[in-house]
Amino acid sequence: MSKMKTLQGIGVSEGFAIGQAVWLEETEQQDCPETIAAGAEQEELERFEAACAAVKAELDKQIETMTEKLGAKQAEIFTAHRMMLEDPTLVDAVTEMINNRQSAVFAVHKVTAEMAAMFAAMDNDYMRERAADITDIGRRLTRKLQGRDNDGAAAVSNGIVVAQDLLPSDTALLDKDKVLGFVTALGGKTSHTSILARAAGLPAVVGLGGQLDEISPRATIILDGGAGLVLVDPDAATVAKYEKKLEDYQRWRKLLAAVKELPSQTADGRVVEIAANIGTPQEIAKVQNVNADGIGLFRTEFVFMGRTELPTEEEQFEAYKQVLEGLPNKKVIFRTLDAGGDKELDYLGLPPEANPALGLRAVRLCFSRTDIFKTQLRALLRASVYGNLHIMFPMISGLEEFRQAKSMLNQAREELTRQGIACKQKVPVGIMVEIPAAAVMADVLAQEVDFFSIGTNDLVQYTVAVDRMNEQVAYLSDYFHPAVLRLISRVIEASHNAGKWTGMCGEMAGDPLATVLLTGFGLDEFSMHAGAVLEVKNLIRRIKTDEAQAYAKEAMKLGTSAEIRAYLQQIKQKYTVSED
Repeated sequence: MSKMKTLQGIGVSEGFAIGQAVWLEETEQQDCPETIAAGAEQEELERFEAACAAVKAELDKQIETMTEKLGAKQAEIFTAHRMMLEDPTLVDAVTEMINNRQSAVFAVHKVTAEMAAMFAAMDNDYMRERAADITDIGRRLTRKLQGRDNDGAAAVSNGIVVAQDLLPSDTALLDKDKVLGFVTALGGKTSHTSILARAAGLPAVVGLGGQLDEISPRATIILDGGAGLVLVDPDAATVAKYEKKLEDYQRWRKLLAAVKELPSQTADGRVVEIAANIGTPQEIAKVQNVNADGIGLFRTEFVFMGRTELPTEEEQFEAYKQVLEGLPNKKVIFRTLDAGGDKELDYLGLPPEANPALGLRAVRLCFSRTDIFKTQLRALLRASVYGNLHIMFPMISGLEEFRQAKSMLNQAREELTRQGIACKQKVPVGIMVEIPAAAVMADVLAQEVDFFSIGTNDLVQYTVAVDRMNEQVAYLSDYFHPAVLRLISRVIEASHNAGKWTGMCGEMAGDPLATVLLTGFGLDEFSMHAGAVLEVKNLIRRIKTDEAQAYAKEAMKLGTSAEIRAYLQQIKQKYTVSED
């Protein structure tokens, strides 16, 4: 009789792994005194300050490494950790305890534990999972104060990591060449650990809870990251079945690699651009590795983040120039500063807002701080002579805003020309379509813009009236909602009627389930994270335009997101089964 156990968790990163369970033991905190002697407060404060400085330096190095390995979006996780070290809520509370003659280690442990508990008790899943970030910072500080090096995750090799929880710093230390995947009791889809697993391509299942106790050290386990399954002590037949799945999956990845040098076009020869989204010049290598057709979205806000003051015109110019020179002859679309909302820049001193998603953000912020906007526009125009630069304004709701933004661009160009500074006199200028008002007015806007780029993340949020960061209503945030699809189709049709083109740089563009549908709508450019480029490209190369149009027409007859997803899943299967 088989002794195999089937555990169901949350699949957060696709892929398969078969191997030995390697438990990641949590290092016990070394004993430390709770109090310090009278008169030792200043010395203890200096120890705490030194630990903060050391952790900041450690994080700076990790941010640089993560940016190169996984991209700026993932590295932003550790930028947020760095900002926590300067949060008065943490620093002031620890300082007060030290001044009351409590040791730095005890104070750090107590303050971070209380903050983590506060987040863990919140109703919102996204906010609950931020508790792990607080715990991570506390552990880093404790290690420095106790003179200990990073331990645990970096030493794991040749197995599937099993742990109660993996903090973001643990996950960043895992060596993909040695670790097959990981399983944890805690965590969810929106945890930073899960985000890092997906970016690294490590299969992962989280949220097993007490089931984790069913996995004994060195037991053979099978990990199905897509289905969220962990099979413990599988029988020979099950191992053989999953070995075949793993073999098919690996063959599929090789098949995708084979399309790298092939042109981006449908089976009947319609050219479709497959571009990538990036946030720093360091990510150019990832774009080159998959031979993307260009950059459909360069998030310029990353030039503004992880610092204590605004970047100068020269600093911005050098960053934009570096990207253009790294991708000669390829189109690079620079989105102007998209700060505010969930992307805070503390040094701007913006007042808190009751509803930041609908407040002073993106182009609205730039209109209120024309000094910041003008500096960026000058830097972009100066960089334009080094490549195929396009400029895109975010959060445009109507023609007035577009004209205002373009007028400021023209003013910046006139200034540079008067000063004898080289810049292109004509640069393609477009807008992000992420507000329903812009989608509804697409036919009017298309008469003046050079292109559209649909940002589905916010378009869904505003169309369906759902806070995409609120896990209680996150199930409503679906870009397959029929209303969202109608807006997307409307924008593409309006651009084509005006002789313009439309791209998409939101999450939907990189979802293979949406590829055939969007091809049928006539989308001209798909832009996504580099890891999705080859799969989307492969799908597009396998389908004919008229077939995609017919499938899109049928999908639009359906009334719910679930029905549309089920239909598209059937269609996708026809084009993803390997013929080799």
